[in-house]
Amino acid sequence: MNIHDIRRFYYPREYRALIKLGVPIMIGQLGLTMQNLADNIMVGRHSTEELAAAGFVNNLFLLALLLTIGYSIGSVSQIGSLYTQGRTRRIVSMLKAGFVADSLQGLLVIVCLCGLYFSLPYLGQPSELLPMMKPYLVIQIASLPFMVLMGAFRQMTDSINDTVVAMSIMLVGNAWNIFFNWVLIFGNLGMPEMGIDGAAWATFSSRVLMLVIYVAVFCLLPRYRKYRQEWHEAPLSRHDVMLLNRLGWPIATQMGLETASFSLVAILLGWIGTNALAAHQVMLQVANVVFMFYLGVSNAVSIRVSNYNGMSHIQGVRQAAFAGYQMVFGMGVVLSICAFVYSKDIARLFTDSEEVTAIVASLALPLVLYQFGDGMQVTFANALRGLGDVKKLMQYSFLAYIVISLPLSYLFGITMGQGAYGIWMGFPFGLTTAGVLYLRRFLTHRR
Repeated sequence: MNIHDIRRFYYPREYRALIKLGVPIMIGQLGLTMQNLADNIMVGRHSTEELAAAGFVNNLFLLALLLTIGYSIGSVSQIGSLYTQGRTRRIVSMLKAGFVADSLQGLLVIVCLCGLYFSLPYLGQPSELLPMMKPYLVIQIASLPFMVLMGAFRQMTDSINDTVVAMSIMLVGNAWNIFFNWVLIFGNLGMPEMGIDGAAWATFSSRVLMLVIYVAVFCLLPRYRKYRQEWHEAPLSRHDVMLLNRLGWPIATQMGLETASFSLVAILLGWIGTNALAAHQVMLQVANVVFMFYLGVSNAVSIRVSNYNGMSHIQGVRQAAFAGYQMVFGMGVVLSICAFVYSKDIARLFTDSEEVTAIVASLALPLVLYQFGDGMQVTFANALRGLGDVKKLMQYSFLAYIVISLPLSYLFGITMGQGAYGIWMGFPFGLTTAGVLYLRRFLTHRR
């Protein structure tokens, strides 16, 4: 390969743009993950049983949360293109449509979560965990409407390249959550010791606070004055709501199926025992931290692709996507090796149980193995979202995560008796399949 061939795959302008957009998104996403991480570290210090209970509920609630987040992402391709065209009024119309569409979808998700609440006794989990799971889940459900409305704001601010707003709000919310975890879980500052319920109330209050800050930012900052001025004139269109619905459900389903491959195996791990479920929760937190680095860059890819698509700049679309994958792959190599080497030390942050620590260490190899596919699937899925090419994502994700990943987890972990390690070995197969299929779709996209 000569120097000219190398330059074909070197995109310094895109690296700089993706870093500028992606770092705030990355920090904001890490803040979202840190909410669960802080909950689990502090709850785990209170008791291993509460860690297992919170972990199980958080796994399933995360599936619901990502359904709502994924649905709201449907507006990125539209607002990102409108932003490069300078169509402020249409952006505000899309924001209004996002509030309506996201709220309706959020109500449906809440109904499903209520069904989950009544199904908890029939999921085969350790009976001693149920009294802790039920109130924790109820409080998490009550916080979802605030996350739904916040998601509509966030997609708008990110799509107009103002990714610092979401980052700043998430950092404030995360600091609030950690402080009130300390107060409510352990009974500090004269408050009663609430344990797992205290963690749930701390998270609830932080989500309310973040929505309030988003509203204040939109209403008060000079940067958003031109959008406020268009608020009364910009029409709320039924067509826009339906458009976002058509774009949102494939993305939500794809993200939901991906998360299901991680969240639903918690049921299988509950069959093995409390220690396996607690270890899964610990390593899942590590995996989520690594994934948030990927997600920051890949969300920036989605924004760049939507901007280029609005200008009909085909070469820019391809360069943004491949520059993003190069960055994600490099981060994946470094972060997964660190997780592999320090897996036992990480486990001891959460628990004093040597049994749980040993299981966590065994999950480090599957974590490393699936990074190549995970980086590929998140990058090119976001590139397709930026193009508004989302219909095939549902089919590909169903094949990768439901047809391939979950059955292999059951086969390796339960049928072949490999326990938590075997269950996690299903992930590399599903994520790599998804990555290859999304890349193929991106390369054959009709512009």
